[in-house]
Amino acid sequence: MNRLRKIFKNMKYRHKLTIFLVVTSLVPMTVLAWYSHSRLSTMVRSSELEDMQSIMEQTRESIDSQTAVYASLLNYLTYSPDIEEIIKEKNIDNYTAYEKYTEIADPLLSVPKSYHDAINRIQLFADSIQVEHEYTLVPLDKMKEEWWSEGLKDDVRIQWKVDQDRKEVAAVRMIYNDQKLDAVLCISLDYNKIFQPLTNILTQENGGIVADKNGTVLYNKTGLTNLEFDKSEKMDSMIQKISQSCAYTKTKSEENDWVFYLYKSQDAISGSVRRLLLEEIPLIAACGLIILFLAMAFSRIFTRKIEELTKNMDRVNHGSREVTVNSDSGDEVGILVNSFRNMMDEINRLIDEVYVNKIALKEYELKALQAQINPHFLYNTLSMMNWMAIRSNQMEISKVTLALSTFYRTALSKGEDVVTVENCIQNMEAYLEIQLTMHDHNFSVDWDIDPTIKNEKMPKLLLQPVVENAIEHGLDEKEDGDKKIFLSFKGKGDDVEITVRDNGLGMEQEKAETLVTYQAKGYGLKNVNDRIRLLYGENYGIHIFSSPDEGTTVIMKFPKEGRENEE
Repeated sequence: MNRLRKIFKNMKYRHKLTIFLVVTSLVPMTVLAWYSHSRLSTMVRSSELEDMQSIMEQTRESIDSQTAVYASLLNYLTYSPDIEEIIKEKNIDNYTAYEKYTEIADPLLSVPKSYHDAINRIQLFADSIQVEHEYTLVPLDKMKEEWWSEGLKDDVRIQWKVDQDRKEVAAVRMIYNDQKLDAVLCISLDYNKIFQPLTNILTQENGGIVADKNGTVLYNKTGLTNLEFDKSEKMDSMIQKISQSCAYTKTKSEENDWVFYLYKSQDAISGSVRRLLLEEIPLIAACGLIILFLAMAFSRIFTRKIEELTKNMDRVNHGSREVTVNSDSGDEVGILVNSFRNMMDEINRLIDEVYVNKIALKEYELKALQAQINPHFLYNTLSMMNWMAIRSNQMEISKVTLALSTFYRTALSKGEDVVTVENCIQNMEAYLEIQLTMHDHNFSVDWDIDPTIKNEKMPKLLLQPVVENAIEHGLDEKEDGDKKIFLSFKGKGDDVEITVRDNGLGMEQEKAETLVTYQAKGYGLKNVNDRIRLLYGENYGIHIFSSPDEGTTVIMKFPKEGRENEE
């Protein structure tokens, strides 16, 4: 014992830590594995039942949705004016009846078959029908010859009848006139297609049953060889047999009185538990190996961090600024590593900041130089293009070139952010001259300018996105009639109000109000509104008014220069 204690005492700290981690991990893991298996076995059985219930609910909903469709069709036919007319017209000669049945009843009762492949036929049994017309219109007294007529109740609600031997489902609705049976509508459906969703979920390990509220079995199919039922056997007896070797779940239809049962053998459920146990054994063994591997790796990592930190500090001492050591631990070693890393990051940031500031300064100098060169180069180029157009007698090109030169001169405005209203008007005149040429003068422009506000100040490039929207989304989408755009520059007390109105297609007011909240890809109306509010406050901005086929009006408001200074 003393020898073992001495060996353990002289063992490397990394090996001691490994043994300690393995022992302290394996003991609780064994207890946890036993407890988890017990809990998982219970959960698997519960999950199997929940899955069965979920599948049964989905299947029932699928069948209910089908029956709801046919119930709606039956209700529609019941209250159809054409059907009511056929039922009420009792004294009618055969030729007129045949003509009316052919033109009205046949399409009404035959067309649904082409949309619903589960419908075998739709029949109307009425007291007013004297002679049977194909299979759709039948005298009322022949209804007793139908298999579904037996057991019908005197009820105006839809009654569902199922015949397993005939493989047919019937939806029947009785129509009364002053408490007297006047007619009966019946939709005959394909049995297999109605219950197809239930058939699709059945396997060799389960079975399904559908019964009415009286316990009469309407559908029964099983893949289990040890379960046999008689055709005349009632539902209670069948459930008693099923519960001896199976687990089952049930749900009730919301459309009729059918009850759906789904059962699965206990052996199949136990098989899932056995498979779970076989899966757990290699998992437990793998966990043991992982614990051993992690214990060895952790002990090595614990000492390696100190060695890496020492190497990093030595490299820094020799001029390197790269830090490779890292730790997400909160112990003393982790704090030491992270403190060293943060210190080096801060040193690197300060060094980089000096270089970044120098680069940014050079970029600003370059942009300033471009701001001086680019406008002059653009104006000179446009002037040359204008001269060449005049020399070639291309006056239209000269006109557009002059407009483009005016547009960019007023838009750039020598780098100023604030321009006069007059400058804005000149900019819009040039812009609209270009647009008119591009649109082959297919629209006209009306101006209404208050000369007293021409010297008022306003942010530049506010109006161009609004006018562009009016042309692109208002006038361009209008196909017929004159196309007009109206621009108004008015003084309203202490404010300047600019109005842009078009007679385009327009839109709903609700949609128009969203334009100032919708972020477009370019510089849209929201940007214009946000810019005005940012400069002058929430009381200013743009307002949009529109209605379909009447055009759109955009009103832009900002304070005059004097009032802005006062505020």
